[in-house]
Amino acid sequence: MISSLSLIFLLCATLLGAIATLILKRGVDKTKSFRKLFKETSLLGGFFIYAISVVLYIFVLRKEELSVVYPLASMTYIWTTFFSVKYLGENMNFWKWFSLFGIILGAFLIGVGS
Repeated sequence: MISSLSLIFLLCATLLGAIATLILKRGVDKTKSFRKLFKETSLLGGFFIYAISVVLYIFVLRKEELSVVYPLASMTYIWTTFFSVKYLGENMNFWKWFSLFGIILGAFLIGVGS
């Protein structure tokens, strides 16, 4: 079973990873030129937040089994989907919601089975 501290770190890592993805998307949308892309401050901020997410993920991997941690890391997809709908105005259809529910169910079953 995954420890409480590892679970908290993993939740933070997935949440930060999703936030970083949202910031990266906004940074990419602001720039029209590939050359100007690397001067965009929000893009650099997204990279920084993503790096923090990776460090937290590494701490969890050092303590827990990969077969448990990796499926739970799919929570990043859940956060990213919710953020893209709320902050980017992206649309969801039945199949997207159905797939998201499958990810949630799979992560839950992995967590219960460990």
